[in-house]
Amino acid sequence: MALSGWTADRLGAILVYLVASGLALWAGTKLINHSIETKFYKDYLIKWELNVETFLEKGGKWPEFTGNNHVSYMDEVVKRMNSLNIEPPKSNTSRPYTYRLDLLGGELEKIFVLTFPERLVIFGMSPKTFSKVDRYIDGVVDTESGKFTGREDTKTATITAQWRVQ
Repeated sequence: MALSGWTADRLGAILVYLVASGLALWAGTKLINHSIETKFYKDYLIKWELNVETFLEKGGKWPEFTGNNHVSYMDEVVKRMNSLNIEPPKSNTSRPYTYRLDLLGGELEKIFVLTFPERLVIFGMSPKTFSKVDRYIDGVVDTESGKFTGREDTKTATITAQWRVQ
């Protein structure tokens, strides 16, 4: 059965509109995710780096880190920063050192930032987010060289990153 010219035109128009709508949806999702990742880097991670440098410049004393007291250690770091009028970056969680990165079409990333005098340790980044941040910091994606390095956690499929501050 052959299609009439009118039917073929209608089907062609529908196909064109579907493809255009799909491309618009895809591009919109990419744009939204890019803005979320950029906000995470510029409004959160960079501010942590600046806070560590400011804390060092003001002579802040770092609390003792035993290796298994991550939350209490960071609570004390934030308390000591606040005492020197250094405000921690705004987070989208109740604690300034945790962040929820929720990209469209992706898994929720629960980020934890651990600060030390010479580096930031960032837990819970997806390989995709690590690549974006590494490109911002080092200019190239490489888990083993540069100021921003990482180690993959095979159990959770995330990367634990280290960002050298000084």
